[in-house]
Amino acid sequence: MNMSLLQMSVAGAVMIMVITVIRALAINRLPKKTFLILWGITIIRLLIPFSCPSKFSIYSLLGKKTVSDINETPAVRFMPINTQGPVSTQAPQSQIPALTISAWDIIWVAGLVLCAVFFISAYIRCYREFQTSLPVENAFARRWLETHNLKRKLSIRQSDLISAPLTFGVWHPVILMPKKTDWENEDTLCYVLGHEFIHIRRFDTVTKFLLITTFCIHWFNPLVWIMYFLANRDIELSCDEAVIHHFGGTSRASYAKALISMEETKGGFMPLCNHFSRNAIEERITAIMKTKKTTIISFAVAMVLVTGTVTVFATSAKGDESSTVTEATDTTNTTFSDTVDTETIMSYINPDDGKTYYSFDNGKTFEAMTDAEFEEKFPTPDIEWWTYDEYKAWLENEKVELKSIIGSSYISGGKKYVWTQDRVNETIAMYEGILEDIKNGAKYSKSIDGQDDEMVSYTPADIARTKESLSSIERTMTDCQDEVSESVAQTNESLKSIERTMTDCQDEVSESQATAN
Repeated sequence: MNMSLLQMSVAGAVMIMVITVIRALAINRLPKKTFLILWGITIIRLLIPFSCPSKFSIYSLLGKKTVSDINETPAVRFMPINTQGPVSTQAPQSQIPALTISAWDIIWVAGLVLCAVFFISAYIRCYREFQTSLPVENAFARRWLETHNLKRKLSIRQSDLISAPLTFGVWHPVILMPKKTDWENEDTLCYVLGHEFIHIRRFDTVTKFLLITTFCIHWFNPLVWIMYFLANRDIELSCDEAVIHHFGGTSRASYAKALISMEETKGGFMPLCNHFSRNAIEERITAIMKTKKTTIISFAVAMVLVTGTVTVFATSAKGDESSTVTEATDTTNTTFSDTVDTETIMSYINPDDGKTYYSFDNGKTFEAMTDAEFEEKFPTPDIEWWTYDEYKAWLENEKVELKSIIGSSYISGGKKYVWTQDRVNETIAMYEGILEDIKNGAKYSKSIDGQDDEMVSYTPADIARTKESLSSIERTMTDCQDEVSESVAQTNESLKSIERTMTDCQDEVSESQATAN
């Protein structure tokens, strides 16, 4: 199911809230990689415009539509009545206004550009500073590089523009050390370089790039800001945990001391760089001192937590039985043609001639049509609606008919089916559900254009949303006409101003010529 930007942002916001709560409760009880996985899934949820329906989704469990239904125009639902063989359904044509650029689109693009410019400018500034760094050439650095091989070319450089180690680059990663680094203190250097090496091995620079991309796209969502800062913290916490596991639990105090000794003075913003000691120093030291060996139990809990969170919060609601033709037909296993073809019609009103122009090929071509011509080409279907009493009386007769055919058979799709008691009970239950819907305000048709082998239905919610959609379309068209009128008025005023200016210039030229003569 395709999702709009707002739908993606809302779905991602729900996950961010859940992960933030889990993080606050279990940050020092679970492997730190758990939270990196959860943030990664959230990034996917925010960047990929598709949803995966699941009956275990929180939206299904709440009995509500998923966030992917936000701002969607309600569709007409067709349900066949006749249970004796195949029927066909055809959806009425729908009309929507021509695509326009709204004020929100302009604001969103402006915000995206500003965020992108901010991050790109910061990166360019840092990159230029890093270019002035010099390679480190000493015995310890050479030995360390020889024992830490990568398929990518890794180098160690130093600069007097930083006061804490960091890494940058993807294909040619660089560990950048402060120029004042004490190369004689090999114990501390092993911790520092080991931390940065884990960043490089895990491609954390790519992760930070995805975080920045998500931030720029969803800049209007404050929860995405929270995710950006917390995810950056968790990248560092996960690296700290990996270092402790590599050097052993006895290294926690020494590693924490090294972290404190390397804490840099407040410096500039450096995107796409991984720092040894910049993010939430107190939280990192606390996490380091509480780091324990990963057990089977903690690993299992982390797996269950990730799987549960993804299944419940990263999926959308599974459609209910009354909302789709396919599920209704599966209930009775009868042979219905459940394909509903809808054609999108684009239209706009030309303010110059007042005519309405329609497009039937997704905006490639437009043609002017009067209301009568449009009605002739796409006639409004003649629909007769069931009343509650009429449908109840029909259902009583239908129950008798269905019970009388128990044991009989029919052929559909080349297969032979038999009407069993269970099949009849399921069919009657479906009809009784329709009767209950009508009682609650839903509208079900007897026939469409005199054909009683197909059915169109609207729930009260559908009707309300349809009215709201039509009102929204009307408001949009009115706003567009006002904007066009305003633009025309401004253009006319500008032309008059230009005309006055030209007249004044001509007068001045004439006066100058007269003075010269």
